[in-house]
Amino acid sequence: MTDFLETVDGADWLYESINSLICGENITAPRAHGKAVSLVTPQSLYEALAEHLGAQEHIAPLLIDNRKYPIEQMLCEIIADGRGVHRKAHDLAVEAVGQSKRGHPTALHDVAEDLIRPWAKEYARARAEEIAADLAAERDEQLKADAA
Repeated sequence: MTDFLETVDGADWLYESINSLICGENITAPRAHGKAVSLVTPQSLYEALAEHLGAQEHIAPLLIDNRKYPIEQMLCEIIADGRGVHRKAHDLAVEAVGQSKRGHPTALHDVAEDLIRPWAKEYARARAEEIAADLAAERDEQLKADAA
């Protein structure tokens, strides 16, 4: 079976998910019958960013017991809004999180990808189940319509 992330849909999903997570949205997988399930939350990104920042030599260690991660949240929001909105603050936020080692705009994107990538198979499986359930429902409706 082809790795989901090697498909066009998988690459698109990963790109959109990274940007959504940075913008403060949950990354979810659909369920065939019910509410979507969260795979990765912004809180996870803030925690991972705190670990990433703690490993940076040019940044003093941050408060570890801070459960809300306001500094990390602020960095995410500044980077998400872009340079056009925050100008110098954006440049400083990008400098604080560091450069990407994978060709992303920032290391924040690398951190987000590391959180999301392990969930790709779960998302693909859930999406396939959702599509199968929709097709089954359509077949049932068609059979009922044909019988009538």
